[in-house]
Amino acid sequence: MTGSLQFDPSRVAPGATAHVFDVDHTLTRHSTGALFAREGQRAGLFRWSQLASLPYYYLRYRLGALSLGAVTREITPLRGYSRDDLEELAYRTWQNRGQDDLYPPVRAYLDACRRNGAPVILATSTFDVILAPLKQALGIDQVISSRLEFDQEGFATGWLVGGPCYAEEKALRLKKLLGDLGIAPRDCAFYSDSHHDLPALRLAGTAVAVNPDRLLARRARREGWPVLRWDKPWQDHRAD
Repeated sequence: MTGSLQFDPSRVAPGATAHVFDVDHTLTRHSTGALFAREGQRAGLFRWSQLASLPYYYLRYRLGALSLGAVTREITPLRGYSRDDLEELAYRTWQNRGQDDLYPPVRAYLDACRRNGAPVILATSTFDVILAPLKQALGIDQVISSRLEFDQEGFATGWLVGGPCYAEEKALRLKKLLGDLGIAPRDCAFYSDSHHDLPALRLAGTAVAVNPDRLLARRARREGWPVLRWDKPWQDHRAD
């Protein structure tokens, strides 16, 4: 049933003129950044000591205890790597791990969004360099993401441009992009698994909880938001 268009955007988000998706745990089963880090470690590009703090931040994120102020602009494990090396690792990660990590109905759902003439947009805290292969493979129209800073020689400085695309900042960047595209926020649908995306979910005309964490599932029931779980029949709390 997972390949079925029971997941039909005309039912889930009727009338939406743009569909905006978070990525990790929304379109993919796991964190794209974690897959990237593991592939880099396996390839000998990263040492375990460089990645030791990642599980701590990831656990805080999943428990709902990671505020925007706690998310650092400094990404020291990537400092000094060339753009070419990081892009090559991103494509290797996609080939070896990423494409099989997509939930099976995702491609058909995105295709159905495009058939209705709506652009498909990603809005995620994942780094832009990691997203490039996914964007290309899925035919994504626009991407809002955290952006790694590179120096004039093309080496990562270890900092993010403008800070992380997370929580309130993600909503601000989404609002600006929609304005540039001439799309009213009330006419778009935003899909996410995380309560950290509540600012963007509240901005959109249609909020869709996808594989929601505990706090977002509770909010979806209270607000009457539709719920998608790619391996289960979808739930429309608007009918409750």
